Amino acid sequence: MKTPEEYFLEKDFLPSGAEGDTLSAAEREFLRKYMGLGDDAGGGEGGSVPIPGPARVESAPGFGPRPGSGAGPDHAGKDLDQTLAEPDLIAQLKEEHDLQLVGFLVGDQEFTVPINVVQEVIRHVPPTRLPAAPSFIAGIVNLRGRVTPLVRMTSLIGGLGASERPGFIVVCRRKGLQLGLMIDTVKTMYRVAQEKIDWSVEVHLGANVEYVAGLLKADDGRLIGVLSVDRIVEKVLKG
Repeated sequence: MKTPEEYFLEKDFLPSGAEGDTLSAAEREFLRKYMGLGDDAGGGEGGSVPIPGPARVESAPGFGPRPGSGAGPDHAGKDLDQTLAEPDLIAQLKEEHDLQLVGFLVGDQEFTVPINVVQEVIRHVPPTRLPAAPSFIAGIVNLRGRVTPLVRMTSLIGGLGASERPGFIVVCRRKGLQLGLMIDTVKTMYRVAQEKIDWSVEVHLGANVEYVAGLLKADDGRLIGVLSVDRIVEKVLKG
C-alpha cells in the first residue's frame, strides 16, 4: 500500500490557475448567509465581514494542489438548488469496482474521504472568524483565490476528542463550494475493493450518522467511517 506522500509525488501537481474568476452559486449563498454580501459580492449591509486576503499556504508533504480537481468556477447562472441537486458522489462510488480513500485522524478516531474530492492537504492556517456562523464553522480563509470555509470536524460530528495541535486542513470541493476539513493528521491512503465498504451504516452506528455514508472494513478488523463531503457542503450552506 502506498503512503500518501508516494501517491501524490507520482502525480504532476501544478497550480490550476483558474481560481478566483467567478463565484459559484454555492459561494454566493455562503457569502450571503454568513457575511451579509449581496449577489454582486461587492459589499453588503453594515456589519459584514471583509473577505480576507490570500492565506499563506504550506502544503503537507506530497499533498500539493491537484490540477483539474474542480478548483475553477462553476458555470455562470447555475442556481443553488441545481448545484445541490447534482448527483451524489456516494451513489457514484457505490458503482465503482475499486475505491481510493484518504484516511486521517480527528481526535482519536479515523475517517476517510474519497480521493477525487481532495484538492490538497495544507498545514493549519488561522481563519477569519464569522460572528454569524455556527460553532462548527471556524471561519474562512482565502485559499488560492477561493473563499474557503473551515469546518471543525470535532464540532460537526462530536465525541471525537479535540487535539491541542494546530493540525492540518483537507481541502475539498463539491457542489460548487471549496471547504477545508480541520483534522489532526493524515494517516494513510487506501485502495480497496467495493466489497470492503459497508454502505449500511445504520446497522452499525444507528440512525445518527448524518455525515458517515459508509464503513471501510480494515484488515485489522476496525470499521473506519467514509464521510460524505456532499452532506457536509449542504450543512454549511443550509445551517
